[in-house]
Amino acid sequence: MNILSESQVDLIVEKTEEILEKVGFVVESDEILKASKKCGAIVDEIKSTIKIPRELLRELISLCPSEYKISDLNGNEYKVGGDNRYCMAIVTDPWIIDYETQLPRRPSLEDIRRNTMVGQSLPEVISMSRMDFPVTDFSDETSSWHALLEHLLHQNKHISFIPGSLEQYRIFMQIAEILKEGIPAERNIMTVAVTPITPLRLGRWNAEVLIDACKKNIPMVPTTCPMAGMTSPYSKIGTFIQANVETIFLLAISQLLKPKIPFRYAFGSSVMNVKTGCDLYYTMEKVLEKMVVGSLAKRYGLTFGVECGGTMGYRFDGQSGAEGVLFMLAAYMSGANMMQGIGSCYNAIGMSAEMMIIHTGWLEVAKYLSKGVSFDDLEESVESIKNAGPGGDFLTDSLTLKNLRSGEFFHSELFTTADEASLMLEKAHNKVEEIVSNFKSPLQGEKREKLIRYFHDNIFKKV
Repeated sequence: MNILSESQVDLIVEKTEEILEKVGFVVESDEILKASKKCGAIVDEIKSTIKIPRELLRELISLCPSEYKISDLNGNEYKVGGDNRYCMAIVTDPWIIDYETQLPRRPSLEDIRRNTMVGQSLPEVISMSRMDFPVTDFSDETSSWHALLEHLLHQNKHISFIPGSLEQYRIFMQIAEILKEGIPAERNIMTVAVTPITPLRLGRWNAEVLIDACKKNIPMVPTTCPMAGMTSPYSKIGTFIQANVETIFLLAISQLLKPKIPFRYAFGSSVMNVKTGCDLYYTMEKVLEKMVVGSLAKRYGLTFGVECGGTMGYRFDGQSGAEGVLFMLAAYMSGANMMQGIGSCYNAIGMSAEMMIIHTGWLEVAKYLSKGVSFDDLEESVESIKNAGPGGDFLTDSLTLKNLRSGEFFHSELFTTADEASLMLEKAHNKVEEIVSNFKSPLQGEKREKLIRYFHDNIFKKV
């Protein structure tokens, strides 16, 4: 499914090259400035700007691998790229949508535990991330660290780490050493997010994260988030071009510092509500954005990810259902290698365990619809119609018996049928309760004890 013609994709690529060649990027890092100058970029050390000639840019992009491998905490590998499709879940956000009240509230440690258990139990999910946000159980500066420990104690999937500071990144690198014990050095148990300051700036500490991740050969994903009308043009195409410029610049610098380092193409734009100043993230433009991301990533020959769900509101209502299915379908049809954000809702600042389950149901819908209509049974269907004739029936027809349990027609236990009373939300909640009641942490033994000891001695005890 494409919404851009080849010539339109080429035009975005051309304008991206023009901006990076003539305007460039501000980078708050002497190390990156020096490395860029040595590589052939045009560097103004006074203004801290880097301009990349288009031939050099194309050369750097060509170095980025079209596929790569990541690992879980057991050392099991997954190939990211090609036709492989995976999901990434989040386990917390600033707001949790409470099942009993169906209203937003701040997250607790129990939410982290339950949501991690659900993500760990979903086979579609190979990676999880935790928003750096405190929990209500603790009022001091250790709160967010307690949340991180609770998350790590209940999962063994690939970690998508989004650092909130350079200090946090450095501490997590020490934690990663514990988690990686017994796993071959070449296997990547985590992907690190690098964030540009839109528009067209890479801040000092994020530059340090990028440099260190390159030295350690850690796969990277950009968290490029331009806001139309505030930090990008109040235009869909303008915002998409700026997002591409910022993403491609980070990719180019990563390849400049470490040729062939894994880099997953991605961006997520939003729109400023000019009446209120509110940042609107899960708008209808997200449907178009997923297709644009897919078209551009394929043009560059890159692995890529898109957000797979999301709703503007927090209510489990018709609007959320329509938005969620539409976003998931667009995400799947884009061909994304990583569908990011299982569980996310409420304008990207809320989530719930039930929404994690519901998203997997919407994913089933997307997979089914993407198959279209098969003509495999055409001739047999025509024969069935001929055999039944006028006034006949197909109850015992050979085609009925063959396809009855074949998946020819859509069915999901999560979706309510005409003869059922249980709603999707209730079914999702029951599934969550079943997972939590039967869950056993995959992180056991000496590694678990070392992790707990590290947090106690190096974080909690020092506060």
